Amino acid sequence: MKGRSVRICFLFYLLVASQCVTDNASSSLAKNSNTCLQGSPGLPGRNGVNGHNGLPGRDGRDGAKGEKGVAGPSGSRGEKGEMGPSGKDTDHRNWKQCAWKNNDDSDIGLIKDCQFTKIKDDTALRVVYQGNVWLGGCSNCCKRWFITFNGAECSGPLPIDAVLWIRNKEEDNNRPGFIEGYCNNIHKGKIRVGINIGNCAGYGNSNGVTGWNSVSRLIIEEVPRSQ
Repeated sequence: MKGRSVRICFLFYLLVASQCVTDNASSSLAKNSNTCLQGSPGLPGRNGVNGHNGLPGRDGRDGAKGEKGVAGPSGSRGEKGEMGPSGKDTDHRNWKQCAWKNNDDSDIGLIKDCQFTKIKDDTALRVVYQGNVWLGGCSNCCKRWFITFNGAECSGPLPIDAVLWIRNKEEDNNRPGFIEGYCNNIHKGKIRVGINIGNCAGYGNSNGVTGWNSVSRLIIEEVPRSQ
């Protein structure tokens, strides 16, 4: 029924249009004779197909920093942990210093000793001598200062010593002396640690002085063995 109404309206439009053409042909001088009646509006068209989605937009800028939130409630107390292993021995360091002031002009022998109590067998002894030494009155001569333990030099691994050699008699100077070293294989108990003077190997006797116008000292310390 709807299609039939559309055809009738279309035929009526053709009839009016042809009449307008005839009137224009018969009276070209009459300006108002070509006026045609306007037809009624057509029916609305159907909705078109939906278009495709557009491209995603760009990310917006970061917002302003928010205010600091309120602190949350404290958590529950955790369980007690297991007991750790026992710690190592924390004994205090075992050391001693003997100091004296004496101008000793001995050329050979013990200058001074210091008694030290060693606590363990499996440790070493660190020994330091600080003082003044002198050699003079000779040319091409040499003097040796060395450490002893109960009268014997260190053999674990080697002796602890220092030597002073001069070319001629004009070298008449007092010098600061410093000897330091570690010695292993020393039993525990009381040990007499001494500073000694003697001749160098291959040289004869000469004039030496220990501790001129200064304080001399022996520092002894029990330490763990070396790696």
